[in-house]
Parts: sequence; structure tokens; C-alpha cells
Amino acid sequence: MTLPKVSDEQRAAAFNRGNHFRRAGEFDKALGVYERIVAEDDTDAEAHWCCALCRFGIDYVEDPATYEWLPTCHRASFDSFLEDVDYLAALEHSDGITRRQYQKDAAKIAEVQRGILATSQNTEPYDIFISYKELDANGERTRDSVLAQDIYYQLTEQGRRVFFSRVSLEDIPGTQYEPYIFAALNSAKVMIVVGTSAENLNAVWVKNEWSRYLAMMRKDKSKLLIPCYRDMDPYDLPEPLAVLMSFDMGKIGFIQDLTRGVNKVLDAGVQKKEEPVRETVVVKSEGGANTEALLKRGYMALDDRSWSDAKSYFDRVLDMDAECGAAYFGLFLSDKQCSTADEYAAERTKALPPPQTETLEACPEQSERIEKIIQKNVIPGYLDDGKIRPLFNYERSYKSRVNWLRSLREKEQELLAGDRALSRAKKFVSVEASEQIKRMEDKVKSFFDAAIADAEAEDTANIARISEEYNTWLDKEETVARRLHDEAAVRRETAYIEACKKADAASTEEEYREAEKAFVKISKSGYKDAAAKAEYCKAKCSELAEKRKEEERKLAEKKANAEKKRFIIGASVVAAIIAVFLLTTKLIIPSIQYKKAEPLRAEGYSRAEALLAEGDKLHAAMEFEELGDYRDARERYYHIWEQITQRETVSAGNNHTVALKSDGTVVAKGQLEYMQCQNVGKWTDIVAVASGRWHTVGLKSNGTVVAVGDNEYNDYGECDVSGWTDIVAVASGRWHTVGLKSNGTVVAVGNNEYGQCDVSGWTDIVAVTAGDCHTVGLKSDGTVVAVGINPYGQCDVSGWKNIVAVAAGIDHTVGLKSNGTVVAVGDNDYGECDVSGWTDIVAVAAGIRHTVGLKSNGTVVAVGNNEYGQCDVSGWTDIVAVAAGNKHTVGLKSDGTVVAVGNNEYGLCDVSDWKDIKIPEK
Repeated sequence: MTLPKVSDEQRAAAFNRGNHFRRAGEFDKALGVYERIVAEDDTDAEAHWCCALCRFGIDYVEDPATYEWLPTCHRASFDSFLEDVDYLAALEHSDGITRRQYQKDAAKIAEVQRGILATSQNTEPYDIFISYKELDANGERTRDSVLAQDIYYQLTEQGRRVFFSRVSLEDIPGTQYEPYIFAALNSAKVMIVVGTSAENLNAVWVKNEWSRYLAMMRKDKSKLLIPCYRDMDPYDLPEPLAVLMSFDMGKIGFIQDLTRGVNKVLDAGVQKKEEPVRETVVVKSEGGANTEALLKRGYMALDDRSWSDAKSYFDRVLDMDAECGAAYFGLFLSDKQCSTADEYAAERTKALPPPQTETLEACPEQSERIEKIIQKNVIPGYLDDGKIRPLFNYERSYKSRVNWLRSLREKEQELLAGDRALSRAKKFVSVEASEQIKRMEDKVKSFFDAAIADAEAEDTANIARISEEYNTWLDKEETVARRLHDEAAVRRETAYIEACKKADAASTEEEYREAEKAFVKISKSGYKDAAAKAEYCKAKCSELAEKRKEEERKLAEKKANAEKKRFIIGASVVAAIIAVFLLTTKLIIPSIQYKKAEPLRAEGYSRAEALLAEGDKLHAAMEFEELGDYRDARERYYHIWEQITQRETVSAGNNHTVALKSDGTVVAKGQLEYMQCQNVGKWTDIVAVASGRWHTVGLKSNGTVVAVGDNEYNDYGECDVSGWTDIVAVASGRWHTVGLKSNGTVVAVGNNEYGQCDVSGWTDIVAVTAGDCHTVGLKSDGTVVAVGINPYGQCDVSGWKNIVAVAAGIDHTVGLKSNGTVVAVGDNDYGECDVSGWTDIVAVAAGIRHTVGLKSNGTVVAVGNNEYGQCDVSGWTDIVAVAAGNKHTVGLKSDGTVVAVGNNEYGLCDVSDWKDIKIPEK
């Protein structure tokens, strides 16, 4: 989406308020907000654009396959979005990329409109439309629905065709409702609005239906809306409904009164079929009375569909007046076997749709009579009524637009092919140049989308302007493209030469290994013989390793023989010395050292117990760690860390789910493309797991860490954790990995574009969590710290206190307080931060756009985006741990089994067969 150009906080707040209403489906409220912005500044393009979106009820839905946000229409209309005054004003007051974005989106919206109208035209008309609220906040059926169904049965028994969504839309997917609702609203002569409370009558989609119908009533006086209420005061009806005649459903005889009133309206609208109106032909008088009579006879023959007779009459007229446009048009209609201009327009529109880039049909043959009719403009009733002339002009320009579309597609493929070549070389281009390549790719795609949309939408006037604009842009950008391509080639060649130098100069295993890494990176773009040289370096490395091992074996054998000889010569002396040495080192010295160290170790043990009694578990764990094998210090150290830090045994990533089994092995389900699931089955001795976008991390019992993921997506080094030690907890973000050390400090690797890995200064940390591009740490005193991207305030956690657990989503952060309540900051477009009413919570998890809470009784609550059912957890029981992924939610039950809901495209929710999953310690 485009961004508004706001210069003051008041207007920014107005835009935020309007956007909130629009995303919630409150289009009328949103329209009022945007119109006030326009009233203050009529040149605000974004405000005009938002007005147009609200007028047509445009919402944006994410495509799960492409992650592209596509428009959907909740207020279909016969009026074209492309002709809306606010859309045209948005184009007028915008420039450059913004205008292109408007045109691109408008073309998509127009296509959605055409699809809705096409579907609605094939729907049989309805007599009555019943509007009501189907489900309440808990997903249960409302009383309104039951009452509406009773009305539906009463009216259908009388032979009326009634639109009742519970029945009429039963076999239709939710995303395809609008065409059928639109058709029903337009055809129905009566709407009945059913409600048992003002809240239900003002529900978003109920109000959407009756407000649209009221707008239709203002244009069509034959339509009637009847409010029906029960258990409420009629004065509580919404103001637009309160002024209408309404029915109390609680009164005796209500249904009879309602059906009688409905039948009266419908029966009054039944009229006799009108006689067809014959079109009047306006003719110049150059042919005299005889030509006028013959023309009338010809058009009467057309009405009778006597094509040969009509042709005969029109030929006779042309014999008397060779330039009679009316006769040419009559002959044209007789050739096409159409009685009227409307019939011809309908037939040709159906037979000759706009040229589409997928088909690019050949241009039809043109009749010479079309040209003569247009030249001899003597039939204004036909040619100037907005039907025939545009159709003729459309046919005349059809071929040129087909050819232009074809050339556009060919040029687009040519440029995008060049862009793909540039993309493969991005690793060898500077950051600034890489960003320029991305802008070029977006510009090429944006231009062609807009240009083709204009052509397909029959906007022929834009063709010359777009072509000129494109040529100007291309002259400039092709120069940049060539420069970037040359720069990429130079940098790649330089990297290749440097790798060759490393290989030539290599003489040790490590040097050959470094050269191999350099060649592997270059070989990804298929450059020269980089792959073969990488294999050569790998082979040399293995050869040197074998040679080193053989030399070490021989040296060890030589040393062993020498030792054997020396042993034989001085066996007795050595034996005596060893005896004395053992007596001294094993008995005398240890005894003395033990006696000296015993008081210090006992003091340290007591100090650790005291810290633990005071509630300072972090420093108690550090003290126990220092004691090593003294008494049960090591066991107590591990037990404390299991208590104070968050160690996930189930984890949900972008498109995969991971779980830790009781025996320390790991299982995973989901997307396999990036290797995030394949190799985890080989892991052993694991005590915690974490899932990132395309990688998976495991914490081993010895404090080391392992990670897997597609090498191509490890460019940021998010899997470079093999050197970590002394780790007690791990967390994974989109492209970074975080580790908590036993001394309360934190380490991080991976993408640090927004400072999400700047954690080296943290101390006294007891838990960590990672969002998309931010990192959060929980301190031992219950406060919270955060670093990384912060456009939505997801890092504004410095004021939190008494926190015992934290969770980070894509753009929001959640904290669990010691009293069982929950706090949240960040993006709240889907209500993912609406957790202030939660109580008795013992664990929290944050997904991409939703938040999950585990209650002490083992049930689960969730808020936020529920497009894929990821928040449908109200029926879960006996849960001991939860995890939230991109668009799915996972729960671990007390018996070690797992449940999951949400998007299951890659099988990431197929976890019902998992057993013996490790139960968290706390």
C-alpha cells in the first residue's frame, strides 16, 4: 500500500483511525474520517484513495501462496471503480510511483468487480433478503439466526424466493459470498432486518447489508426495508432503521402481519409484460419521402427478423441516396442478423471480450460498412448514445492493442531475464548497488502491471502517454542496469581471482578449507569452473588430513618403542620413583589440599543456598556452578536453570513444527525446502529447541548448540552457533539466533540490520525470546530489555515490572506478570495485543499476528488474526505448554501428546501421532 504524506500528528491520527475502521469492515465510519481529511485538504491523494476504497468496501487479504495482499470487494456496485471521483482525484494529486501503485491496485479492483458482476448475472433473482447476525462472539449461533430461519420457512412455504445466508450460501466458500449477496440485494424487492439487540443490528456485516439496501432504496422507490426486533426497545434501533415501519416479533400474530405486508408489496409490483419499444431512427432528409418510407419498412423488417426483406429495402434506399448512413446501418444490422443496436452491442460484447495477455486473440475482420457508418454520422440515436460508437471504435483499435500487449509482454520478459541475471550476481555487488537492482526490479514489474492493466481495461488514451513515459525511464535505467551488471561481473571475477590465489598458495588443511569456502560461494551462480575448483580444494584438504594422521601414527609408534627401551633399562628405578610419586600426589598432597579447600567449598555451598532462599536463583546457580562436583552442586545448578529460564520442548516456526522427546531426540513436521526439518532426527542429548523462519536450533545438555537450515538462507550466519558453549537457553528470530549463557549474559548471531543482535552488554538475564527483527530479554529482577526494529513500539518494554516470562511475535511483544496477568506492546491491527483482560495465565506465546496464553487449569486462550483457525483453541484441555508460529498454534498435553490448529499447507499441524514429548520442568 502507499503511505499518506502527513505533516502533523492530528492528520496522522485521523488516518490511523480511518484505517482501523476500514480494516474492521466499518466502511461508513472510515469514509466519514477520510472525507473530513479531504475537506481540510482536497489535494491529499491518499485520503481520496481511501475514500474510494471505503465506497466500494475494499479489503485486502494476504495470499498464503505468494504473500501478496490482494483486494476483495464487500460492496459491489454497477459503477466502475475506475470512474470513481475520488479515485480520479487520487490520480490527479499523486505522482510517480504512488500513481502507478494506485493504477495497479485499481486495475485489480476493477477485475474483481467484473468477476462479481459476471457471477451475479448468472444468479436467479430473489423476492426477499433477510439480514441478521449468524454467530455471537463465542462462535455460537444467535437467537437472531433462529428467528430469521422461522421467517424464511414461512415465506418459502408461500412460494417466495428468499435469500437467507445460512441456506442460500451453504455450499459457497466464504471468500466468494459477495457476488451472491450483491445479486440478492439488487433483485430483492423487500429486505427484512432481524435483531434482538442494538449491538447485533449494528454488527459490521449486518450493517453493511442494510445500509447498502437503504442506498438502493433511494434510487428505486419500489424497494422496501422492514426492521423486525424482539426483547428490545424500538427506540434502540439504529437511527436509519428507527424511522421505518417496524415489527415487534414478540407480539402474537407477528408472522401473519409480516407475511401479509410483504405479499402486498410483492404483488403490487407484478405488472403485465410491457410491449417492446421500437427504436426511433433519426434520418437526414436528403432522400425525400420515398427514402423515409423505405427506411421505415426496412427497420420494420428487422423487427420481424426478416433479414432478406430488410436488406432489399435498404439497398433500394442506397440506390436513391448513396450516402445514407441509416441505410448502411440497416444493412449492417441485417448482415449481423440483429434487430436493434442494443442487440448487436450485447452480442458483440459477448463475442469480443477485451484482449487478454493470456490469449491475445487475433483481430476480427472489419466490415467496410462500419467505416461508412462512422463517416456518415446521420444516426445520432444510435451512434451518439454511448453504445455503438464506442463498440465500433473498440473493434477498430482491437488489433493495435493486441499487438501492443504482445510487445509489452515480450519486452517485460526481456528485462526481467536481465534482472534475474543481475539477481544471481547480487553477492558480488555493493549494498548500494544491490538496493538499486531491487528498485529496478520493482520498477519494471510495476510499470508493466500498470501498462497492461490500462490496455486490458480499454484505456487506449493512456497508451501513447505510457509508452512515452516508459521510453524516457528506460533510457535512464538501462544505463544504470549496464553499470550494475558490469560492476557485478567485475566483483565476481575479483572474488574468483582471489579464491584462485588462495588455492594456489595453500599448503595446509586450513588454507585449502578457506579456498574451498570461497569457491563454493562463487559456484552458486554457476561461474566458470568454481564448483570443480571447490571439489579440488576439498580433495586436497582430505589428502593432507590423511597424510597428517599417518605421520602422527608413525611418530607415536617411534615414541612408543623408545619408551619401551627406556622402561626395560630403568624399570626398578622408575618403579621406585612412581611409588614415591603416587604416595605423595595421590594421598599426602590431596589430603592436605582437601583439608584447606573444604571450608571454602562449604562456605560457597552455604552462600549458594542463602541466595536461593532469598529468591536470587540466577546468582545461586552461578555459585553452584563454581563448586563443580562438590556434593550435589552440579545437579542443583542444572535444576535451577531449568526452573528460571524458558526452555521450549515444542516450538513453532514459519512453516514447520519441532518437538523435543523425553529421550533427548527431536521430531519435526512441515516445509522441507530449506532443510529446517530434515536433519533434526539425528540430534541427541537435546534439552531445548527453537524454530526460526527457515532454521531450527537445538540446545544440548553440555551447553553447546546445534542448528540446521538451508545454506542459501544462512547468508546472515544465523546457523553459525557451533562455537557456543555454556549456553542454558536458546531463541530464534527470522534470520538471527540468540543464546543465554549461564552467567546471565547473552550472545547472538545472524542478521543485525536493525540491531537485533546488539545484546553483548546485557547482564543478569534469565530468559530470552526473538521476534522477526527484534530480541527481548527478561532480567532476574522481573524487568525487561529489548533491541531491534521498533516501528510499532514492540521494543517499548522498559517500564514493565514483575515479569516472569516473555514472548516475541513478528511486530509485537508479550509479557507474563507474576500475578498471572499479561501485558503486550506493538502492532495491534488484528487485536494481537488485546490481552489486558486475561487472568490466571502461566505461559504465553506470540505468533506472526496472534497471541496465545496457557491458563493454570490447562485450558488455552488466544487473540489476533484467525484467518486459518490458529486461534481456535477454546476446546483444548490438559495443556502444559504452548507455541505460536506464523499461522498455526501448537499445544503440548500432560500425557506427552501434541495438538495443533491453523494453516496446514506443509503438514506442520499433522502432529497427532507424536508421543512421549518432554514435559517442561516448570
